[in-house]
Amino acid sequence: MKQKIALFFIFCLTLCTSAIAQKQKMEQDEKDEKRDARTTRIKDKTDYALFHRQMLSLKEYTDERMKIPKLKNANKMPVKVSAVVDTTIDMDDEAGNKTLIGYIKQDIGDNSTNVYEVTFDRAQKKIVGVKFTGESNEPEKEEKAAPKKAGPVKAVHKKNKDDDDDDEPEDDKPSKKDKDEDKE
Repeated sequence: MKQKIALFFIFCLTLCTSAIAQKQKMEQDEKDEKRDARTTRIKDKTDYALFHRQMLSLKEYTDERMKIPKLKNANKMPVKVSAVVDTTIDMDDEAGNKTLIGYIKQDIGDNSTNVYEVTFDRAQKKIVGVKFTGESNEPEKEEKAAPKKAGPVKAVHKKNKDDDDDDEPEDDKPSKKDKDEDKE
């Protein structure tokens, strides 16, 4: 029995050594390329993290966070404001290597809009531009336009002749009014 185990051990050892011997060793150029790729990935990750932290400290981001309660009351849906770094930049492009683009995003329910576009300079390691995109839902404009009353305000919707009745569900059953008209 001991001879079978020893023979099996020797057989496995020869298979392993032959597999290791067949593996080609990397040349110095390949090692350098692999190391350079790893260092660029690490630099990219640190730039993304730094950019994200700087976006969170922006005045525009805090202003959008302050609007969340108003938007929740106006839309009756969950509202979320987040800072997002665009990592899908084509690295072959020279401009892509110098700058990063990020967005301050506003999510209301399933609707997602970019409120601000933020540009980060990788050489200076700081944000160089913040541009308002104008896509956000702002309840303040509606509040400023409407006069404020002392008591609670009830919304009254007056229907025009052109408005469709999409709000009310259509019933397959005829109403009493329709039955009376059919009888006459």
